[in-house]
Amino acid sequence: MKKIAKRLMYLGLLTSISVFAVACLKPGKKANDGTSTNQGTNEKETDEKGTETDNKLFGKEVVSVGNKKILYSEAMAYFKSFQAQMEAQYGSEIWGYDFGGGQTFEELAKQDIMNMMVQNKIISEKAAKFNVSISEDEEADIKEYTTKFLAGITEEDKAAYGITEEIVTNILKDDLLKQKVYEAATLDVDTDVSDEEAKQITIQHLLIKTQKTDETGKTVNFTEEEKAEARKKAEKLLKEAKETDDFNKLAEANTDDSSVEYTFGKGEMVKPFEEAAFAMKPGEVSDIVETDYGFHILYCVSDFNEDATQEQKEEIISNRQSDAFQKLYEEWNKDTDVKVNNEIWDTLTFISEDADSDKASDAATDEKAGDTTGKNTEDKAGEAAEDTADKTPEDKK
Repeated sequence: MKKIAKRLMYLGLLTSISVFAVACLKPGKKANDGTSTNQGTNEKETDEKGTETDNKLFGKEVVSVGNKKILYSEAMAYFKSFQAQMEAQYGSEIWGYDFGGGQTFEELAKQDIMNMMVQNKIISEKAAKFNVSISEDEEADIKEYTTKFLAGITEEDKAAYGITEEIVTNILKDDLLKQKVYEAATLDVDTDVSDEEAKQITIQHLLIKTQKTDETGKTVNFTEEEKAEARKKAEKLLKEAKETDDFNKLAEANTDDSSVEYTFGKGEMVKPFEEAAFAMKPGEVSDIVETDYGFHILYCVSDFNEDATQEQKEEIISNRQSDAFQKLYEEWNKDTDVKVNNEIWDTLTFISEDADSDKASDAATDEKAGDTTGKNTEDKAGEAAEDTADKTPEDKK
């Protein structure tokens, strides 16, 4: 779940803003303060700049970040752009997925949208301190993108949320300044990473498991007799591995693991596996290596994968920069007064009344006819979670 939160938090609008979905607040629905969210009314009021608006919510403050205010229409620009992105990947059912303890994907996503908006305001405010600004060329690029972006939005959606050229332009400027501040603030971070620290090797391996799943779905160890049989099988395959010219083919035909080849560095695999792997030279086949998962036979493809090592160096540097900037941001955040208008924020939802109605109708149909899809809401939400998590082979920690 933390990995998902991290992913959501740092999604930049320069890449994520694309299209807006249909209004999630239906005509006639009341906000907590009694204000109608009916997008079809002709009631007008003026915002803080004296501009006439078509909806009483447009000029309402949703969040204040220090001296900066995020009004309803700006919040909805973030909100709906993120909704469009997530639903395009995982479908509209994703929002109700329960992470445990009653926390849904929708609740997690809303918190991260809030974090994103606050971050953009706090960090962009530091632009002068780091002597960064938006150039004329960048202004032109933003204007061009804004024009194209707005051309892709229906007039109905613009009216529903009060999305204007100024709002989109300001969001993009905030996001660009945030990136520039980040770069300037992390210029002095140490970028010297040794080959030894970043070293990555590539190993192929064959696994004979000594674990199984019992009738309750729990993973249990083999009995002593079963383990002895597994070792006999591993010893037979070791003889073949020592003689074959194609270890990969042998492994694919006999392994109990989901993959044959892994590229990794120190600290990523269980200790016996790692120690054996890092002691090997290219073309060597190991003896049987025992771990909690079973019996492994390793083949060294590369004892120094240059491309993967270079990628790891870049990741180490990126992590150093991220850690250094996070400390700075925590100080800025602590010194900034952030206030949320929960009467409005709490009314914003990713789930429309129509979607709720359709979901109830589908549930009734499934109950009557039986669910034959083989795929339910939790499956999709689970895929969303898996996409954001690191892939972990059976022999990894």
